[in-house]
Amino acid sequence: MNSGHSTPGRPQILVCDDEQVARRATVRALGKATYDFVECDDGLAAVDILSPRDHGIDLMLLDLHMPGMDGMGFLSRLDELPAPPPIVVVTADTSMRTAIDAVRAGASDYLCKPYAADELRIVVEKSLETARLQSENRRLAAEVQRLGGSAELLGESPAMQAVADAIRKVAPTNASVLILGESGTGKELVARAIHRQSERASGPFVTVNCAAIPDTLVESELFGHRRGAFTGADRDRRGRFQEADGGTLFLDEIGDMVLPAQAKLLRALQEGRIEPLGGGPSISVDVRIVAATHHDLNQMTRAGSFREDLLFRLRVVDIELPPLRDRGGDVLLLARHFLEAAGGGALTLSPEAEGALYGHSWPGNVRELANAMERAVIFCSSGVLQASDLPAEVRRGPAHGQSDPDPLTGFGDDEDFRTAKARVIDGFERAILTAALRRHNGNVSQAARALGLHRQNMQQKLRRLGISAANFKQT
Repeated sequence: MNSGHSTPGRPQILVCDDEQVARRATVRALGKATYDFVECDDGLAAVDILSPRDHGIDLMLLDLHMPGMDGMGFLSRLDELPAPPPIVVVTADTSMRTAIDAVRAGASDYLCKPYAADELRIVVEKSLETARLQSENRRLAAEVQRLGGSAELLGESPAMQAVADAIRKVAPTNASVLILGESGTGKELVARAIHRQSERASGPFVTVNCAAIPDTLVESELFGHRRGAFTGADRDRRGRFQEADGGTLFLDEIGDMVLPAQAKLLRALQEGRIEPLGGGPSISVDVRIVAATHHDLNQMTRAGSFREDLLFRLRVVDIELPPLRDRGGDVLLLARHFLEAAGGGALTLSPEAEGALYGHSWPGNVRELANAMERAVIFCSSGVLQASDLPAEVRRGPAHGQSDPDPLTGFGDDEDFRTAKARVIDGFERAILTAALRRHNGNVSQAARALGLHRQNMQQKLRRLGISAANFKQT
């Protein structure tokens, strides 16, 4: 058995074959410059190597026919291992039944001897990329949970990290929160994340869309009414404040609330009591308020259409959600998440599709991106989603009349220096990295060497920018 050694950032492959000549041939075909290798000659030795949870093996090549414990014997003990890597079975048996049995036992792929070196490299790279994507999906799932269960809050951009940090800080308090941002950026999702990370998480989360309620019914909706309060009020009705008692009341599109209702809302927030329409005693309520709007409330207060004292009461803490066009590599991070959700994990993005997604201005923000990916999955006819599968407005780039920054110059309307600088750097790195990957057929190690980067550093950049090296491999 050969333990080998591990180079940071370089995949480590376990080669399990009883023939030393075969193991050496495998190592030569894959290349020590690209991978680190550990060798063993039977299944029992492989069990020993993989028994520690931190074994460090990224992929296993397993011969089926070996003395001692053979490949199928090893696969039968797979459930005993704490963190088995993906396994590619290598066999001289060309029977389809053998391959099916191996896959059912836990192998991720198989190769039949004799095989060409290129065939081996393709299978290994595909298996490693699949394992990487699965690991990334697990990381995304953990991030979803951390941000309150919302896929659309995913993001590694500085702007979204600032949002996540603000949520973590304000959630444990009882402060009122005002969430600002364009339509489709996920304001309700932030509100839910605040509620779930608060001490009120076991209480109700009640949503009121202020823009969807007729002006004459706003007070009844919020505060409830007594029987006979107006025509058709044939019984008492609890309002949303009472429904949210002990929990969180989310007032979405608060900027669309009419002034008379604003006055009563302010009084309720000041006194902690509500008065249902139709009279009777007031009712004490314990409610945390989270409000949201896409309007400029400061401008509305100057125009007299929104009460300044109510704005102060609502805006103890404000959180501003960035538009998707200002979130850099988050576009592709989210696109892959929605692709996974809509396509069941069977699809990848072509470089051209990535470019189209990155270059679109996304006026509808995350909601538009989710719809675009769902539409693209419907029209995709292969395992790789092409730019032609995307909606026409995404393929064309910025919508008519909109200013969309050039990623290599980085300046759009109303863009501050920091945002513009980040966009320029992201655009430059994206252009350089994708060109290198295309020249080297998606081989990260070769592309990194050509650029004078450490492989691990390049992998980090690819993850940050949402670039998948697998999309540049030519099979």
